[in-house]
Amino acid sequence: MLTRKKSLKIQERLGMRIGVAYGSSIVPTIKTPEQAMKVLEEIYKVGFRALLLPHDLFAGIDNISDLYKEYYTDLLRIKNLASKYNIELAIHNPSLPNEPGLDEKFKIFMNIANVMDIRSFIIHPNFYSMVPKNQAIKLVINKISNIAAEGIRSNIGIETTGHISELGSVEDVLEIVTRTRNTEPVINWAHVHARSAGYLQSENDFKKIINQVKSVYTRPWLSNAYFLFSGITYGPSGEIKHIAFKNSDLSLEHLIRSIFWFGVKGTLVFETPNREKDIVNILDELADMVR
Repeated sequence: MLTRKKSLKIQERLGMRIGVAYGSSIVPTIKTPEQAMKVLEEIYKVGFRALLLPHDLFAGIDNISDLYKEYYTDLLRIKNLASKYNIELAIHNPSLPNEPGLDEKFKIFMNIANVMDIRSFIIHPNFYSMVPKNQAIKLVINKISNIAAEGIRSNIGIETTGHISELGSVEDVLEIVTRTRNTEPVINWAHVHARSAGYLQSENDFKKIINQVKSVYTRPWLSNAYFLFSGITYGPSGEIKHIAFKNSDLSLEHLIRSIFWFGVKGTLVFETPNREKDIVNILDELADMVR
């Protein structure tokens, strides 16, 4: 049985915070502050040290004024409990709308990020979906630069996406983060795998991606990377859906060995149907790999 002490020891040896995305087995998707507090308690008990919060938690915040009048205290409660338990927080919003209104939505999340002192506000760079790729990248870079200039203290995480038709390849992400401030690459390994028709088949394939990122992104990265990992199914257009690890052809062992090879430190968040129950089983397997 995996104990909290053993879980923490595995993370220490791996050099990565292990975390869960969006919720727990009891609360699959966090939608209220009370649920967020409950999930923090649950993952603390099993020794996890990172939580990726879903945008659903903030769905009721329609403007910045309401944020500070009605939600500020709850955001501080979540922040303080996470700090007490040494659990790193990030926020995920993969579905920012097309224009108009993107500026306001960005500003709301920028303020949330500052209040909660999160590590990263993670987005998909696909909110300009109706224009050619080269133009879309320019628009994304301009939009993020304008928002970052207004004073976000956290990073804006630019995540690799799973569909071939949208921005979000490793190359796209690297172009965006190297041309903006206050940004970092977020490598979603399942998405990389899906949009490349199952490219990640060997340890060397993972190493190539890590080497590509560290070669292009010259800011300190190997010492504080952010990875998302899950099982996934895919087709000619890329991602179909996220699935359990045991049913996927994506190997966690290849990633772990690549992390050790490069000495990567940072955060590894798992997205899996049974949340922490699946991750507990994964960590049992990791224990043998990180001895």
